[in-house]
Amino acid sequence: MDPSTKLCMGCMNELGSDGRCHYCSYTDDIPHLQAYLAPRTVLDNRYIVGKMLSYNGEGASYICYDMVGKCKCVAREYMPDTLCERDSESQRLVVNPDCLAKYKTFMSEFADVNKVLSRMRNLQHIATAKDMFCENNTTYVILEYVEGVTLKKFLQSNTGFLTWEQVKKLFVPLFTTLSIIHNAGIIHRGISPENIIVTTDCELKLTGFCISSIRTSNTGLSPEFYSGYTAPEQYSSLEWQGTWTDVYALAAVLYRILTGCMPLDAYTRTKNDTMVEACRVNPRIPQHISRVLSRAMRVRGEERIQTVSELVTALFEQHTTHMEHPKGSTQTIPIQHVPRQRTQSRQMPQQTREEEKPKNKTATIIGWTVLVIVLLLSVFLLYELFSGPSDSNNDSSEDKVISSDDADGVDSEVFVYSTTVATPKVTDAESQSEYGYGAIMPNVVGLEYNTVVKQLGEDFTIKAEYYYSDVDDKDVVKEQSIPEGTDFDPSLKNELVLKVCAGPENVSVPDFSGLSKKAYLELLDSYNIKYKVVTDFSSSVSAGYVMATSVNVGNTVNVKNGDVLTVTVSAGLVTTTTTTTKATEPKPDTNTGSSSETTPAPAVVPAE
Repeated sequence: MDPSTKLCMGCMNELGSDGRCHYCSYTDDIPHLQAYLAPRTVLDNRYIVGKMLSYNGEGASYICYDMVGKCKCVAREYMPDTLCERDSESQRLVVNPDCLAKYKTFMSEFADVNKVLSRMRNLQHIATAKDMFCENNTTYVILEYVEGVTLKKFLQSNTGFLTWEQVKKLFVPLFTTLSIIHNAGIIHRGISPENIIVTTDCELKLTGFCISSIRTSNTGLSPEFYSGYTAPEQYSSLEWQGTWTDVYALAAVLYRILTGCMPLDAYTRTKNDTMVEACRVNPRIPQHISRVLSRAMRVRGEERIQTVSELVTALFEQHTTHMEHPKGSTQTIPIQHVPRQRTQSRQMPQQTREEEKPKNKTATIIGWTVLVIVLLLSVFLLYELFSGPSDSNNDSSEDKVISSDDADGVDSEVFVYSTTVATPKVTDAESQSEYGYGAIMPNVVGLEYNTVVKQLGEDFTIKAEYYYSDVDDKDVVKEQSIPEGTDFDPSLKNELVLKVCAGPENVSVPDFSGLSKKAYLELLDSYNIKYKVVTDFSSSVSAGYVMATSVNVGNTVNVKNGDVLTVTVSAGLVTTTTTTTKATEPKPDTNTGSSSETTPAPAVVPAE
């Protein structure tokens, strides 16, 4: 029997006894793009190709099943769509005659990159190449399948950002791996949250390696750029690229994780660089980390941190005040006085000393007078020097005097003092606030509503205005009332109004086959479909399971107008019918982004 008949082409898990996949919603009637491999295609008499996972100007990636290794994997097909097309009958790629040389050059680079990666199978934090072969007039690479979610989805499903302590634990192994890859001569050029996988073991794996031309402008291929993470030099084919290119992208990823906000697009920065420093977006970020990220994301490549090793050193080195002295820091300045040596009196005849006494008496008086004046002036100057400014707001300085007398009568004094610039004290309440005084409004457009509430709920009074759209993602912020970059004081609890998508206005009625009442009503709640429940007795459907809906599955109901779907639930083998309807009107739900005026909240049905 063909093994592909037992596998779901969407996830490569075994189908159930009913022929349906219980792990994903993929079905064989879902159409595929004709320019790419069809599901159930067999490559190299070993790999069963499933649905396409992604594609770009270099080629396409498919989930597949290794019939020899009995495991899932990913097949990467070299297929630059601007240089070739597929013969629908033979599955071979037909190359444009005018582009043959370019096609072969890029395919050679594709093979070379993956050969190097195949020799790095011991690296645990990249998706390494397991096999490579030629077929259909192109090259295929088989990569390991990584169980997990992208870093982008991971952030969206959690708080939207991480602390520096959390980031350190996650990224240190990835830093080491990327440094080794750079030493092997490979530059990724596409590091972004979309190409970093968070595995089920909470580790990071880097994927998405491609040839250099696919991530550079004006190379004859459809470029693949990641807004906010692509380095400025990649937008021009005339600029040099190197390890500093990946340093920019890696720092941009850290900026996104630590602040919860997308970095400003590099192409925009080349014209008007208005990117805000990380610690101003989130004051909890250590200042020296914020400065390092700014250095690593400088627009000019030669001014940037050049290697991952330098980036790691800068991020994790001890932050000492003798290197930089920003406003508010304390600096210790040693002052050394030249030692004063006591001169020994020369031995003179007694008679000579007696004759000089009258002359020396006047000189001695004058000398003592001068010495007293000098001492008084010295005491006054030392007092002024050590006492510091009289302003009561300034911190007092600590004065230390170290004296020593040696055996030869030489006195030496070393004075050490500290000059301290007044530093505002931070109260416990301020230190626990997400955004301190002088913070600025981040860009929350594109984030999920729940994520924004978790991040800014303590600093703003957040209100949602819902709208319907067939294009925008559900529960994602479309507009914000306070513009990005606006300074704000969180203690004022300003009102922040967010325009949030409530999903499409017309929603298809989901399939209820095999679903219990509870499971189906939860499904309707997720679509914001209002409903009422009736029970009827049936000999073909088990009690407690849905047997019918007032609108056929696949047809639509208008959730904006409040269309009510009647759900019939089986109650056994009697012929009477009972009805249960909603007891309350829809209420706004700040967690899911629903409103009683614009978007009905998910229905609530009393328990039976």
